[in-house]
Amino acid sequence: MVNISSDQAHTGGAVRKAVLLTGFFCCQNGMAAEVTWLKTDWPPHQITTGVYQEQGTFDVLQKLVVAGLPHLTHQIKVVNLQRLEQAFLQNSQGVCSFGSLFTEERAKTRWYSKAVAVLPGLAVHFRQYSDLKQHQAVQTNGSVDVRQLAQDKKLTGVYQPNRFYPSSVMDAAQHANFIPQEFTSQINAAALLLSKRVDYVVEYPERMAFYLKQNQQQEQGQQLQSLVVSDASPYVVSYITCNKSPQGQQVIAQINKVLEGLWQESDYKTAMFHWVDEETKSRLESAYAEVQQQVLASSGLVKP
Repeated sequence: MVNISSDQAHTGGAVRKAVLLTGFFCCQNGMAAEVTWLKTDWPPHQITTGVYQEQGTFDVLQKLVVAGLPHLTHQIKVVNLQRLEQAFLQNSQGVCSFGSLFTEERAKTRWYSKAVAVLPGLAVHFRQYSDLKQHQAVQTNGSVDVRQLAQDKKLTGVYQPNRFYPSSVMDAAQHANFIPQEFTSQINAAALLLSKRVDYVVEYPERMAFYLKQNQQQEQGQQLQSLVVSDASPYVVSYITCNKSPQGQQVIAQINKVLEGLWQESDYKTAMFHWVDEETKSRLESAYAEVQQQVLASSGLVKP
């Protein structure tokens, strides 16, 4: 059985919903009997409202994982990214989330599963006919030094706060014209850009593609351009994490067993790339194969 609850945060009169999949575990014979997951309103990975509700990449992948754990009771709660991060700083109540990036700092307070997804790396997005492509922050290899871009006071950029970023983005966040902004099902990153309220957005490509589709600007001929962030990986690997409560490590072990099977199924890959365009899928094929082999090899399994 899956139960869902939500918290709503109000900022400047706008309701910002976020879903936090928390996990607390009730022990029975030394094993976890209950897992309460946390998830955020982070389309297209996790979508909590609108036409595509529960159709996000991590929404669907999580359902496949949960289906492989029928002996556990699963609960879901909705909160924001800041509260999600705070939840991992305590161990009295177990918490888990789907789709976390790995950092050494996070590893101090949480257990990591095997990989659950591989998706495109971070990019800078701007309007199609913007002069930004000729900006001095654009490197010879076509990537963008966000640190240098943020130093240009004539430009305004935005980014999603309370997330892990490469050092150039973290340094850029010290500048007043590089503004933190929550992007949710209600707050559209592409709309901010196309309405010329900002000059560029630092975000993942599939997120911007989703917002562009949601904003229905493609049909009107409006397009975005994207360049990769200079010190970001061309792809990112995501994991399930549980905090270091007494039962967290046991739950991760059970999740890993399920993942070993799912990475061998074509439906899992299809769900992973559902919101990724065909060109990006082709670029990700080698990364997908590499991560798949890592998941299976660590279990003594090899994908032919």
